[in-house]
Amino acid sequence: MTETQNQQVRKYYEALPVGQLHVDDEMDAQRIFDPGWANKLAKIWDPDVLLAATVSKRADGSYFLIDGQHSTRVAEQKEGPDFMRDCMVYEGLTRQQEAKLFLAANKQRKPVKPYDNFKVSITAGDPLSIRIDKEVRSCGLEVASGTSTNRVGAVQALIFVGEKREGLVPKVLTTLGTAWGRDKASWDNIAIRAVGLIYDTNWDVVQDARLVKTLQKATVAIWKMNAIRTTVSGGGSASRAVPLAENIITQYNSGLRDPKKLLVSPARSAAAAA
Repeated sequence: MTETQNQQVRKYYEALPVGQLHVDDEMDAQRIFDPGWANKLAKIWDPDVLLAATVSKRADGSYFLIDGQHSTRVAEQKEGPDFMRDCMVYEGLTRQQEAKLFLAANKQRKPVKPYDNFKVSITAGDPLSIRIDKEVRSCGLEVASGTSTNRVGAVQALIFVGEKREGLVPKVLTTLGTAWGRDKASWDNIAIRAVGLIYDTNWDVVQDARLVKTLQKATVAIWKMNAIRTTVSGGGSASRAVPLAENIITQYNSGLRDPKKLLVSPARSAAAAA
């Protein structure tokens, strides 16, 4: 903003009803709404830790969100349109200035590493994070910022598995450790997700010993390489975990008859979106 523009803009804090906070559909950046992210925010909703939204008050008196679109919509869903949200209000902005502030809010943030988020979540008393930490420790391991023999750095994979059911994390880690040994390669992000999918889908059917022997038919690297080959454009950890789980299940089921066969893991699209 130029010096002249700065003189025209007022900035102040004000609590506003979330039902009065709008999104400008004409701004491309503001049209980007991620339902998946909104759903995640809804699951951990806590009005006591809701930070201030950034808002532009326009000449007609209407309020448009610059930053805080997802959390505002969740607040309205959870608390109703009259829920008062603290806002940093800018009055007198041009459309160009609004767009610049939007970009600044979203580009100038340093991403928080998954492990750092995990540690803070434990301090904040998050039940899921506390449980996962205890379950990992019950295996003689610890959640860490990097992976080594006794440390698991695949934090997002642990959360992915831990969210599915209690007791799944130690089940997966024990199976991987038994199959491939307590080695850095055993605590692989994709492998943790894939074996988690297998157990979650076949909780009452899968035989631990048979699954261990199946995994021992190849190294972690070879299992992953074959999974990547069947993933469109290589994929990320979530999407690669599905074909890996399917490959493992195919080998596991070889020579078995129903009802001992394992079911194929959830659809590729569902797991990739997780």
